[in-house]
Amino acid sequence: MIVNWYRHLVLALSLSMLISLAISYYAFYGSALSWNEILVNPRFVKNTFFSFVLSFLIYASNVVISILLSVQFKRKEKKTGIAFNQRSQNTLYFLSGIITSITAYYLFLGMLLHWFYGVSFSEYIHGNHMRLGNFLGVIVLSVFILLVVFTFAYHDQLRILELKNKEMEIALQKNQIERMKEQLAPHFLFNNLNVLISTIQEDPVKAEQFARSFSKIYRYVLERLDATSSTLAEELKFTQDYIYLLNVRYDNAVDFHLAEEVYGYQDALIPTLSLQLLLENVVKHNGIPSEGKIRITLSIFNGGLKVWNEKCARPKQEYTSGLGLKNLSNRCQLLLQQEIRIEETARDFSVIIPLPIRKNG
Repeated sequence: MIVNWYRHLVLALSLSMLISLAISYYAFYGSALSWNEILVNPRFVKNTFFSFVLSFLIYASNVVISILLSVQFKRKEKKTGIAFNQRSQNTLYFLSGIITSITAYYLFLGMLLHWFYGVSFSEYIHGNHMRLGNFLGVIVLSVFILLVVFTFAYHDQLRILELKNKEMEIALQKNQIERMKEQLAPHFLFNNLNVLISTIQEDPVKAEQFARSFSKIYRYVLERLDATSSTLAEELKFTQDYIYLLNVRYDNAVDFHLAEEVYGYQDALIPTLSLQLLLENVVKHNGIPSEGKIRITLSIFNGGLKVWNEKCARPKQEYTSGLGLKNLSNRCQLLLQQEIRIEETARDFSVIIPLPIRKNG
């Protein structure tokens, strides 16, 4: 339930005024008085004000109960981690609104009759105010008011949802652009150019292959600059070139293994350059062994794409802010409605990117 105080105030005043005028006019319906005479009649004015206050109090009671229900929903969700679906919430809001309206009507009616007309509570209880017709009238009136309120609240929810979607889209695009800029950063360019220069002197054929892979990487980055997501097939093709660059740079120190089941998810969408980020983190936070290799595997695990690597301690641990993984997690949340999962032990580290349920045929 969206709480818009200005909207509630306008609705409360408008509905209360319309209802009070209708009820008061009905009491004078059929009399010999003209409309102008009715408007200045003291009894009409008093009845109208009486009905206005009663209607306003009923509306205010509904607002208070709705806010309390909303608070309880949030507490329940925070405590159990399970959220009520929107249909269940709206049903409870509607039923509580009818119960609140009926209760508030009889409670405030007795109080106002006593204050306005001096009717004792005993006379009120034994009077004709408890008739079935009055009860059904209150229900009909309550349903009408609740329908009006829910119409405006639903409109507000759609508007806020639209704004949130736009904000999420902007945040995703901004995050993506920032990530792309990192790939085009000067140090990335200079490091690979230095590797290329040294390779040209040692092995011209290998240097040519390095240059081709390097150009493919930059072409892919530039082509995907405005894309928030890419298919797993596109990312895997990019990854092969990136792994090649790493092995040229670190003298074949990266042992990358791709599990066969991954090929069954090639059409699945994942954040662009997410695999490159994870591979870059492996090299950044692990030492390059003098003997042996850093093992990295890409597999499917519990409905996600798992990037696993064994740990190789660095001589000197560098400070890490964790922003790369945090940004990737935010991008997955915006794109796939799930965050990444991180699993770490003393010997290995893995990140699981959520994947759509659908699988290639």
